[in-house]
Amino acid sequence: MQHPSTQSSSHTASAPSAVEIFSSEGSVRTRASREERKHLLVPRSPRTYQLAFDVLGYVVSFAVYYVLRFYSGFFETSVAIFTQPFVSSESALFLAFAGIALLGYWLTVFWFSGLYADWYVRSTFDEFFTILRVTFLGSCLLGVVIFLDDLTNAANTRLLVLMYWFAFFLSIAGGRIAARILQNILRKRGIISFRVLLFGCAENIFSLAESLQHAPAFGFQPVGVAMNEAAESEKWLAEYQHRFDTPMPVVGTFTHTAAILDTIKPDSIIVAVESPNHEELLRIAGECEERAINMKIVPDLYEIFSGQTRTRHIYGISLIEVSSQIMTPWQGVIKRIIDIIMSLLVLLLGSPLWLLIALIVKLETPGGAIFRQPRVGRNNVQFFMYKFRSMYAGSEKRIGFTEVNDARVTRFGRFIRKTHLDEIPQMWNILKGDMSLVGPRPEMPPLVERFTAAIPYYPRRHKLRPGLTGWWQVSHNYLQYQESIDAIRERLIYDFYYIENVSFRLDLEIIARTVVRVIKGHGRT
Repeated sequence: MQHPSTQSSSHTASAPSAVEIFSSEGSVRTRASREERKHLLVPRSPRTYQLAFDVLGYVVSFAVYYVLRFYSGFFETSVAIFTQPFVSSESALFLAFAGIALLGYWLTVFWFSGLYADWYVRSTFDEFFTILRVTFLGSCLLGVVIFLDDLTNAANTRLLVLMYWFAFFLSIAGGRIAARILQNILRKRGIISFRVLLFGCAENIFSLAESLQHAPAFGFQPVGVAMNEAAESEKWLAEYQHRFDTPMPVVGTFTHTAAILDTIKPDSIIVAVESPNHEELLRIAGECEERAINMKIVPDLYEIFSGQTRTRHIYGISLIEVSSQIMTPWQGVIKRIIDIIMSLLVLLLGSPLWLLIALIVKLETPGGAIFRQPRVGRNNVQFFMYKFRSMYAGSEKRIGFTEVNDARVTRFGRFIRKTHLDEIPQMWNILKGDMSLVGPRPEMPPLVERFTAAIPYYPRRHKLRPGLTGWWQVSHNYLQYQESIDAIRERLIYDFYYIENVSFRLDLEIIARTVVRVIKGHGRT
């Protein structure tokens, strides 16, 4: 690979081979490694700055509140340790304990509310209003606790809570602004930078690279380009590469994605290509997900990344971020708590009935009462899913969906399948954390391999825990399963809709619809 200064506009080069990719990348990687060592002590993660300035803002607001509350003369206090002109050792100990406990409370609230996401690349106003909402609701909760502790001083409590919230909000908002300014300075000076590979066609990459040059505050450092085809590599070398002071060599084509990512190890890739091959882009997304590499794409590709997109703007260029975070932390925790409570209640309260069903299954035909089968769960991790056995022993050797009036199903098995009682042992899977009450249904590993080979984006349904019931089950007539690829594609539409819109309200709706279908006997036979 030649340096751009030796290129001429009439130069024509062939697409690099895999060996050339890595030899040409060596110098780029070496320079990057030197820069990384140079700025090793400077944190790059926005969360580090957010956390540091949140703690600082908390300390400032706590000090302001303490002075106004106990030494301004605006409020009376009957606590002896706060009536003295100077802070005693006793009051200092109390303040330290209260301060640490309150700090832990606020950091937990912020984390659950998603305030430790990468807000640097989002609108300042979005972050401002999120802080306004979170601090207000958090302060109201504190106010309720204080009010219940002192019912005789309600008016004074409301005023104190309002005063505390106002001081706290201003301190946190000011700290977040300071964190943005500091990161802006460090990124513009190149002290913080993020290695980015640009994927696409020559003309689109050139436009994107120019925009990135005019947005140094984002810290994106292009270290190479990967073209969708060999002809675009030649076009880049001949027409565009020499226009940049910093070399951006061609490191390969889309077919080299896995090797390129393993060798260069970028922080992110940005895809800008016309007339994209959707299957190929989905394969690239899968390669990035396996290596925890952030991927951004142009917005017209939204439909194929349904359920995992966040739009960002860089100096007028909209970018869609393919994100692995489906839910905010608090949503995930609440969903898990509900799973644990509901599964425990069903298993314990219904235990006599479950034992009776197990006994009938055992007596009807030879074999165990509980049937277990490997399934693919969240993040493609396999687990054993449990059911009451509804088929004759050994029927599981045939891999595939159950047919209508399947001869393998026993007489009692038809009843428990129609009423969905055969699914009850999956409450144990839910309690263990293998599954959730609501989510895409898990499939057997051979079926997942078969569907993934035909539909590369199929594994995206594994971003959440699989569910006992799901949006497809309550929105579609699934009495007759079909293994056709067209049927699976249609099913994915429902799965991705749930992934994109996952919420407590939607889960409640799906559970309610499931109960109605069970009562009506809309089960499998």
